[in-house]
Amino acid sequence: MKKIANIFVSICALMLAGCSLESLAPESEDWKLSARISDVEGLVSTKISYGGAYGEHSEFETGDVFGLFVMDESDAVIVFNQEVYCSGLDNSGNTVWSIFKKGSSDDNSSNYPIADKLEGGVHYFAYYPYRESLSSVRDIAGIKAIVSDAYDALPYDQSSAYTEYDLLVASNVPDCTFGEVAVNGKSVSLTFGHTMAMLRYFIPSGSVKYYYSFNEADFTPHLMGSEAGMDEFRFLFKPGCVLDVCVKYVNSNKLYKFETGNSKNIWPIVTEAGHCYFLDENAPKVPYAVAVDMGTSVMWSSFNLGAENNDGATVDNVGSLPGDYFMWGTNVNTASFGSSAYNNYNKAFTAGTAPKELPAGYDYSGDVIYDAARNLWGGEWRTPTIAEWEELFTACTYKIETRKITFTSKSTGNVLVMPYQGYKNSNNVTQPHLGYYWSSSSNPDPKNIAKAFSTMFSNTNTAPSKHGNADRYTGLPIRPVYSK
Repeated sequence: MKKIANIFVSICALMLAGCSLESLAPESEDWKLSARISDVEGLVSTKISYGGAYGEHSEFETGDVFGLFVMDESDAVIVFNQEVYCSGLDNSGNTVWSIFKKGSSDDNSSNYPIADKLEGGVHYFAYYPYRESLSSVRDIAGIKAIVSDAYDALPYDQSSAYTEYDLLVASNVPDCTFGEVAVNGKSVSLTFGHTMAMLRYFIPSGSVKYYYSFNEADFTPHLMGSEAGMDEFRFLFKPGCVLDVCVKYVNSNKLYKFETGNSKNIWPIVTEAGHCYFLDENAPKVPYAVAVDMGTSVMWSSFNLGAENNDGATVDNVGSLPGDYFMWGTNVNTASFGSSAYNNYNKAFTAGTAPKELPAGYDYSGDVIYDAARNLWGGEWRTPTIAEWEELFTACTYKIETRKITFTSKSTGNVLVMPYQGYKNSNNVTQPHLGYYWSSSSNPDPKNIAKAFSTMFSNTNTAPSKHGNADRYTGLPIRPVYSK
């Protein structure tokens, strides 16, 4: 459940009293302004403290101030950058806010009579933290520019100052809506949303920066804190851009790398305001949005592993490209295939048991040292097991055309197109009319220890089926999946 603070602001006009400002209020008003902060998706905590010691919390605290603009039905501004102060808790433990003219009383407790102006309000723009400099904003165009100006002011070096760049906004101003504003009678409800997107990652304490790149530009994130031998870094950025990040650091004389984004940005991860994007060794380089729900226990990628790197690949045609070929249990594209190439790969293998020596019945799905889908696409992507292939066959109807098979889910109606063009035991394609795709499952028969399971379908309309006689050294395509 998201951690959301409910904050109630009561604006009570004073009785007529002489000629003071307070005397301008009507005799009886019962306006209520409630506010809350929406969570950052992907991050448990939400609001970041501003100034002084930094930390995270979902509640406003005593002394916090947000700014408020109010516009009438003609979009004329009737309240200009009004300071709204958190003054503590009421008897029920709810946070109490006061709207008043700063300096109107020694204890800052006198209500400033703007309830009558709120009554005429149609559009509201509230933001946090309060900035005195915005008092010069006098029209709706200036209000709309507050967020875009904040985007433009974001530096790529946030090492020394980070918390001041975050901006929370609740607005129903046309063409400038953020968070949520709801008006019901004399009740105005504000839900503050984050206007920025956030990057977050951890590296071991004491590591040395080697190379940081965000959308091909060098960036320096803020060191949020250290705990359990890990340093937490954060970086705020304008939403609506491609999340293309590379972080390289040196620790104990070894070079490590986190990255997301693919070389051609086919199906890129486009960032959204209010989202936290966590980067680690499991961050996907290809977004999960490319997956198709075929009514099975796994989500199937809409294109083959490596197809995204084809020089002619586009979002529209990537699903029709065959992608790269892989020998069974090799987590990279070796570019050469067959018995000799497989022997050379296995001889040079130092990460554990060599792929050709894995026992009969072994399944490597999700193991980064054998699984090319996990190694190259990251995240939860992996090579499907033979059981998952068979599940797809059962869950779908199919249509075979020249060098492609189209699966249609019986339950979801979704379509999955799989191009094929045979296999490679050298640099040449053999039997291009046959459809072979690797599974991560090896043949369980000890007499066939050098074999692994693949799919098989053909232009002759042979029903898709599993094939248990594929040599591990054969180069076949891979269609990645991830578990639901």
